Parts: sequence; structure tokens; C-alpha cells
Amino acid sequence: MTRPRLLSLPALSGLALLALAPPALASDEIFGTWQTPAAGTVRVGPCGAAPCGLLIDFPPPPGTTKQSATDVKNRDAAKRSRKVLNMPVIWDIAPGSEAGSWKARVYDPRRGVTANATATLDGGGDRLTIRGCVRMVVQLCETEVWRRAN
Repeated sequence: MTRPRLLSLPALSGLALLALAPPALASDEIFGTWQTPAAGTVRVGPCGAAPCGLLIDFPPPPGTTKQSATDVKNRDAAKRSRKVLNMPVIWDIAPGSEAGSWKARVYDPRRGVTANATATLDGGGDRLTIRGCVRMVVQLCETEVWRRAN
């Protein structure tokens, strides 16, 4: 009769860690083109070491065109002359702690505000909920839902 083999303590520890680890997330799940509530269009895809999203279409402010609009609301005066078209508005996208979620940095050119954010896929992958928070005197957060355009 053969005795059943027992797993060693290191092997059991490794299995326990695997069971507790969050599932791996492919950032390409959020790759694609997204429509924002303010009628902007953001294309999310590879950008060097981490994915990012570029603002590829938007309604230009009065007196400007998409090609001429600059980042006039940026809090950093040195960046106010940069073009808004093709500007990164979400970057450093990395897997979050839950399936279908990511951590990122976001920038809102309408307000000139940069924030830490979480992004969550909803609606079968057709909605991307972005929640950005910035610390002023208190923590201020805002949520937007982007809809997949492609």
C-alpha cells in the first residue's frame, strides 16, 4: 500500500498565497476608444512602460479650434501653451486590487486638475467608471462614466 504524499510547508504556503492573490488584469481590457460625458474622445492604449489615454477629440473652447486649443487652465503656468489635442488625460494605468479595476493618474484640461484615480469596467466592458480624487483642504472626488466608442 502506498502512502499519500503530503505537501511540504513551503509548497502549502505558496498555494495559499496564490489563492489570496488578486487575479491578474490585462490592461488591454480597457484599450480602445472612449466617449466622455463632456463629448471628448479618449483613446487608451500602450504608451511606453504603462498604458495611457490620449484626448483625440473634444469640443473646442469658444474662439479656438481643436488644433489650436491650449491647456490654458493648467495650474502650472509653464504648461499653459501646450496643445490639448492628443494630450494624455489618463496615464500610469496599473492593475487595481479587484478584478476589472485599475489605478491611474488623470488630468482634466477643462479645470486644470490632476488627480489620483481608479478606473472600473462595468456593463460588460462598455462603460469605464473613472473616479478621481484630489486632496485640497479635504479630499474632493468626482466620478465620470466613459462609454466605449468602438
